[in-house]
Amino acid sequence: MNFLKSRLTALSFSAVMIFLPAQAFAQTDFTSQFNEIIETADYETGIASFIRNTKQNPENNQAKLALGALQFLNALQGIQQDLYKYGAGNTSPNRSLRSILPVFRILVAPNPTPEPVNYDKTREMLENFVAQLEQANETLNGISEQPVKLTVDLLKINLDADNSGTVDPHENLAAILSGLSRRSPFQLEDDTTAFPITFDRADAKWLQGHSNLLMSMGNFLLTFDYENTYDLTFHSVFGASATTYGQQLEDMGKADNGRGFGSFATPINFLHSINWTVQNPDRLKATRQNLLKVMQLNYETWDLVQKETDNDNEWLPNPNQTSPFQALPVTQETIDSWLEAVKASEQVLNGKLLIPSMVFEGGINMKTFFETAKTFDLVLFITGPNSVDYVEQGPVWEGDFMRTITRPMGRNFGSFAVWFN
Repeated sequence: MNFLKSRLTALSFSAVMIFLPAQAFAQTDFTSQFNEIIETADYETGIASFIRNTKQNPENNQAKLALGALQFLNALQGIQQDLYKYGAGNTSPNRSLRSILPVFRILVAPNPTPEPVNYDKTREMLENFVAQLEQANETLNGISEQPVKLTVDLLKINLDADNSGTVDPHENLAAILSGLSRRSPFQLEDDTTAFPITFDRADAKWLQGHSNLLMSMGNFLLTFDYENTYDLTFHSVFGASATTYGQQLEDMGKADNGRGFGSFATPINFLHSINWTVQNPDRLKATRQNLLKVMQLNYETWDLVQKETDNDNEWLPNPNQTSPFQALPVTQETIDSWLEAVKASEQVLNGKLLIPSMVFEGGINMKTFFETAKTFDLVLFITGPNSVDYVEQGPVWEGDFMRTITRPMGRNFGSFAVWFN
């Protein structure tokens, strides 16, 4: 009798399950919790909370996307906090060097009591940065094929760069964007108060790709012993006390205040000092794998984007959706051209397309470089002596080819590259 009663109860429960609307089983929505965390910039607490959320909701893609995004933002905040701690905000930015040192030239506020810094500590900064990005990469890689949406107001994203526990106005993404050149296509209007974006599966793959792109930068530098470059140039990042040469400049006096020819000295020192020995070949191989992952994720991202039929605050739009940046409309020709550039880059990384050599017939096989290099001398790599071991015959990536595939983006190709990955 009890068995029959149990069976009837189970059948009744199953019938109820069948006829209840799907909304009754909707997964937990973590949008509010995520947005609260990005406003307070308490990323470590938020990450711990979302690790629990993903364990309790292993099939919830939104929880995984939120966790991966928090881990990514925590990596950015971590490198900012390191730069602030060592006084990177106390120096006058050298615009010529900033483009060469994109990680170390992230803007931070002045620190009245910076800690001493040296070459080894810069390596620790990069190692931590790459490790945190790898956590984001692993989390985002675990998102399934089920649909996901996470709405975020980008202007409420904060990064507690000075590690004070509170967020100052200059630590907000809106302040960072407002500091861009007025000619930048990413520049926001003065009256912009909100920038809502609904991130979906395509954007999750974009964020994973961006994590790998930043990891490639860190891994490439960590491949080499760059201590001599540090000694000659990093006073422009952390101040005179950071290097012996910086102290000499401070003690003996500079020829000018940076507005004359002396402002070119540090970038020239940087380029001339890139005569590095490979210290960790696995990092160089990892750099190539990171970049190949970026290419793969580009294909997957744009395949998903082009299949979308909604128009819900898109980050990466297809031609039938609204671009978040008015100055950068996305057409089918734009997407096709971008994917051609991605394909060519992938061929370069796989050694199927060679990059031009200044002096040798044929071209340079970059796959061979990433897998076998023992040294890297930038100038001699360009002029031939340091790249001769990688030269071979085959199809070469010529300038005309690149101009042809990027023509639909015109002068905005660089902006699209920053945006698209």
